[in-house]
Amino acid sequence: MSNAMRPLVRTALLVFLLTTLISDASAATCPTDGSGYDYSETVSGDTRTITYTACPNHAWKAINPNQAKYSGTKSIVIPAYPKIQTEGVAGVSSTAKRTMDLTAKGGVVGIFFNAAGLYSPYGGPKYGQVTGFSNAATFAEGNTFDSCGGHSSQGDDTYHFHSAPTCLLKQLGQAANTHSPQIGWASDGFPLYGPYGKDGTAMKTCTITGGSFGTDICTNEDGGYYGELSGVDSYKFRYYIQGPVCSDSCANPINDLPGADYHPHSPTGFYGCCPSGVSCSLSVTDCTGTPANGYVAGFTPAAKAKLDTFCDACYSSGQGGSSVTTGSGCSAKSEGFALATCPADGTGVNPDSPSITSAAAPLTGTAVISAALAVFAAMM
Repeated sequence: MSNAMRPLVRTALLVFLLTTLISDASAATCPTDGSGYDYSETVSGDTRTITYTACPNHAWKAINPNQAKYSGTKSIVIPAYPKIQTEGVAGVSSTAKRTMDLTAKGGVVGIFFNAAGLYSPYGGPKYGQVTGFSNAATFAEGNTFDSCGGHSSQGDDTYHFHSAPTCLLKQLGQAANTHSPQIGWASDGFPLYGPYGKDGTAMKTCTITGGSFGTDICTNEDGGYYGELSGVDSYKFRYYIQGPVCSDSCANPINDLPGADYHPHSPTGFYGCCPSGVSCSLSVTDCTGTPANGYVAGFTPAAKAKLDTFCDACYSSGQGGSSVTTGSGCSAKSEGFALATCPADGTGVNPDSPSITSAAAPLTGTAVISAALAVFAAMM
């Protein structure tokens, strides 16, 4: 390197170091035992307000360089009475009816009951707009999903899921041959479910199954299902986090993820709109004209309750061993669990699962700073 370039490079490195230090100081790291979790809902009129910390209620591990950090309590507003722009199955049957295209949208697009964010399959500009499984986040970054199925992005409040949140499903009672429990909310006000639909069917798009949308048990191209489901909910539409996950909960990274047959694993588009009088968060498109109700007659929305810390997560596999504290509500580290939906022969459910047998070691902020300082010193 020329002598003329050295001052410029030294300045750039100093800026980087200061930025990293300031970033580390601006937010706290989520406790590794789930004790930083908080979540509450209130329903008032047409509005559902969700308040959360973005810290999960279970052990977590940074397999990529990004820690689960939080900047304090946040609130978002979604419709309590969700609307669809056009009445009937035709209003949600094709991507042309989307109110939000998520194929190139990063960041939070919904919230899980464990206070983690719902992210679309978009993994960022490195992989580009999602066109299929081969450039979706599960395929590209699955080797950084921790034992509960989550990971973090750069910045604060970013612990999130692109595929099924296994610890949350276990906590909420996912069982074989049954409809998945509700696990959160999409930003347009419709519910999120795990990978199983009516009669315990593993949900896939109708394109994959060859079924007819609105008639058969399959989803539109974005993971949405239209139809009334008595005994499940009182909505006419909902989203599924598609793809069963059969995993040893002590595996880091998670040792099984859904493959191409279940793409998209999280929604690639939303179909609800923001009703008049509701100040929706997360860039939900305003309704126009006279939108249709996304719920059945006589529907009354109710607030969901905060969960307990999930003490059955495999704490010994978490960040730094995830020592359990009194504040977490857990008395000891768990030996982990297996979802009830795992096949008895142990073969897993996803033969085309991405290969995630190895992952890069976590690169902490301290390691980044040390590496940069070494380079800086070499250039003096």
